[in-house]
Amino acid sequence: MELKFNATLLAQIFHFLLLLVLLRLVAYKPLMRILEERQKLVADRIAQAEQRQAEAERIKADMEAELRRAREEAQQIIERATKASEQQAQAIMDAAKEEAARLKESAMTDIQREKDKALAELKDQVANLAILVAGKVIREGLTAEAQEKLIQDAISEVKNLPC
Repeated sequence: MELKFNATLLAQIFHFLLLLVLLRLVAYKPLMRILEERQKLVADRIAQAEQRQAEAERIKADMEAELRRAREEAQQIIERATKASEQQAQAIMDAAKEEAARLKESAMTDIQREKDKALAELKDQVANLAILVAGKVIREGLTAEAQEKLIQDAISEVKNLPC
């Protein structure tokens, strides 16, 4: 194959080169500027997205730490409340034991007083009976039959005494 140069081919090459020069002068710089602006815009948006993601991760970490602190604080509050309730329950039980001991002591004192009173009354009654028996013995004389009757009378009188 042989190459033939003719005027048409040369004109087309010239026009093509001229078009390239014109495009370089007129369209290349604006197109490159638009592409650079577009590239810069995309890079800015990527940087903003990365910043937002980093901020979101920081906020997430802060929230997790705050949640952890809140849980720990809640656990401490529960422990303090449990300890306080146990102490209060122990104080109530101690107070109840003291009150029971005081009531028992008071009851024992009352019982002892009533017992002493009953014994004093019994002594008075026994003394009165002894005087009565002695008086009867003196009046009736001391025969075996009379002694038996006195003993039976004294027993029946003691049985009839109010307790």
